[in-house]
Amino acid sequence: MDGETASLDRLILDALPCPVLVVDTGGILIYLNSASEGELGVKKEEVISRSLIETLYQGRKFDRKGRYSSALIETLETGCEFSLRVEEIKTTLHVLPKVFLVDTSLLRNRDGGVAGVCAVYHNFLRDRRLLKETVMNRLTTVSEQFETIYAFAEAIGARDQYTMGHSEKVAEYARLTAEALGLDEKEVDLAYICGIVHDVGKIGVPENILNKPGSLTTDEFKQITSHPEKGATILSHISWLEDVVPVVLAHHERYDGRGYPRGLRGEEIPLLSRILAVADAFDAMTSDRSYRKALPVPVAINELKRNAGGQFDPRVVEAFMRILGEYKGGEEEGGNG
Repeated sequence: MDGETASLDRLILDALPCPVLVVDTGGILIYLNSASEGELGVKKEEVISRSLIETLYQGRKFDRKGRYSSALIETLETGCEFSLRVEEIKTTLHVLPKVFLVDTSLLRNRDGGVAGVCAVYHNFLRDRRLLKETVMNRLTTVSEQFETIYAFAEAIGARDQYTMGHSEKVAEYARLTAEALGLDEKEVDLAYICGIVHDVGKIGVPENILNKPGSLTTDEFKQITSHPEKGATILSHISWLEDVVPVVLAHHERYDGRGYPRGLRGEEIPLLSRILAVADAFDAMTSDRSYRKALPVPVAINELKRNAGGQFDPRVVEAFMRILGEYKGGEEEGGNG
């Protein structure tokens, strides 16, 4: 390849809207495009010629379950190439891991030997097809019938601009929290499923109320607060989601008994509902809403701590804080998670 062609190739890669990373045979980062800096929160001059695992995975080659943290490194060491594999990137820019779908390819020299590995990272929150792919790839024990109920979540996202990606982020936070609490794989999957469908009852709430920028009237607020019951009713007609129904019904209960719809308190509230309450509140606070801009992450963290024992189960808040503590500078950073 001559110099002019190589320069053109780099220009093309730099023009791509999604991150592209390349490592050599030693796992050293030798190229990243311009989109990588914005999406991953890294600067080229600070990470080039450094270990990929040290740079983006805090030195953790494997996750809690012994799986490769990086698809790039797994492809390098096993030769297995991936298409749309779910992966978490952990950098100091993000308080919680940022999730991507990753494609990897072995790079070979003229002699056929491996010269390195290239990966393309897709931000699934920008594409409904990739959003669905991420959800399906996340689950390990769920029936294929989940596609049916996911259609409800997609329908809500189409009506409520805020909800686009909200359920998926809540599901991810709930999954991480369930893992931090030591729940088994089936319960972790269930936490994720509950996060995906927790707002399904909003399909029965008028669109003008969902997207109203100002204060709600008493009647409008009543319609909004009816969504846990509406969601539970919808889900109750699907037999294999019987474990999800009580969780969705109770995800707006408060630990102090002042929530809705039934005023449950403490351990009366299903554990997964208590997990959802924290995950839902954190994403709501750190996302732009129709009536306000996103709060800085440190403010949201302080709100969770301040309301532990009142709105939230203290044990769940503590587990969520442990997740944040896994990332360098977690409580000092001001990004939106």
